[in-house]
Amino acid sequence: MGHYGRISMPHVTLPNDQVATLYGRDEITQRVARQIDRAYLNAAASAALIVEYGYLDDDPTTWGKAIARLTSDERDALDEYQAVLVAGLVRSWSLSDTLPTVESALDLPRGTFEILAAKCASIYNDVPEFGPDGAVDPKADTAV
Repeated sequence: MGHYGRISMPHVTLPNDQVATLYGRDEITQRVARQIDRAYLNAAASAALIVEYGYLDDDPTTWGKAIARLTSDERDALDEYQAVLVAGLVRSWSLSDTLPTVESALDLPRGTFEILAAKCASIYNDVPEFGPDGAVDPKADTAV
């Protein structure tokens, strides 16, 4: 049984007894989705460079060296993707009366920002897999 038609409002527990409620992927506007997708493409290019420069997920000794080779613009692309996610997916929160913007998200305490960015990325990237072990491709011919 799917969740079609049901509104999902994920909650995130933040440091210092703060909380945030996020939009589900299906609730955001097309404008927000396009902003996130553009930021993702820019960040993906930077991430590819990090790998090219020797970054290995399972070897922390490679992280600093690989990231140090990025230009300021390439680093900014990685940060902006996370900030765009936070600004686009936070529905409400207990941190202030105003919702985050791309600029103000980067002013959040590091721990809060990282938790929000990770949860927002998880929600935005949670799409059904098409194939034998995932959701059926809606364009596939299912007639027998």
